[in-house]
This record gives sequence, structure tokens and C-alpha cells, in this order.
Amino acid sequence: MKTAASVSAALLLLVTAIPAMAGDHQKCDQPAEACLKAYTESLQSRGWVGIEMDTNEDGSMQIVRVVPDSPAESAGFKAGDVLASFNGVAYKDENKQALKEATKAMTPGKTVTYTVVRNGSTKNLKVELGTIPETVMAQWIGQHMLTAHVDHSEDKASEG
Repeated sequence: MKTAASVSAALLLLVTAIPAMAGDHQKCDQPAEACLKAYTESLQSRGWVGIEMDTNEDGSMQIVRVVPDSPAESAGFKAGDVLASFNGVAYKDENKQALKEATKAMTPGKTVTYTVVRNGSTKNLKVELGTIPETVMAQWIGQHMLTAHVDHSEDKASEG
């Protein structure tokens, strides 16, 4: 399983409207201070599920961890579930834009439906989105700031 892909997948599913910048390792086009403010404001209005995922070899996204006391735990998500769709939109490359649009409306208190495959059976799980915990928000902001605003070219040159 690929760590960079799992970071991108997690961000895509949890807060996709914040364009998976943390996992893309692309330079952000905003000055760091402006980006920090905008990114923080965006996260404060986003709904949170509380799942960590990784991409399987076949490209599907599998839940590797359900955060304790999260909306996902309350909704019945389990480690090992494979995500099939979100609010009726299948997780497929051709639906990437539709998934981004669907997740833009993810706000705390809203109920969304995930379809998962568990032990060969399909299950629909309704989850009421929560507010992103401060520790999770700090982690995502830190990851973005490190990957999109810090020049790592010297690090790569010294790795040699």
C-alpha cells in the first residue's frame, strides 16, 4: 500500500474541497500566511468522518483505522471496509470531479451515506459528520505547510 496515496485518499474523502494539497506535494500558489489562514478557515467549516484509509493494489480505498469516538465509529465503519461510493457516487477515476463536488457540501451536522464492501457484502452506512478535532486539523495544516510551502530541494540534494 502506498503512504502518499493514502494521505491523498484520506484528504480526498474527508475534506476534498480542500484540494488534497497535503498529499500532492505541490507548491501552494499563495503566500504561506494567506494560505494558512484560508486553509484553517476552510477546515473549520468542513465535516469530519474519522476514518484513515490506504489505497489497495487494485486502486480501491480500504479503511485501515476508524478513529475512536468519531462519527465513523458511531456509524459502524470497520477497519477492512472498502469504500464503494459516497452519496451514490462510485469511487472511480472517472468520478473524481463528481466526488470533489459531492464532498464540498460536507459540513458538520450533515448526514451522508457511504457504501462499503465488507466481507463480500455491500453495506450502506449513514454518518452524521462531526467537526474536525483540533489535533487532526493541526496535523493536516502542518502536513500541508511542510509539503506545499517548504522548499525541500536542499534536502533532496543532501540525500545524494
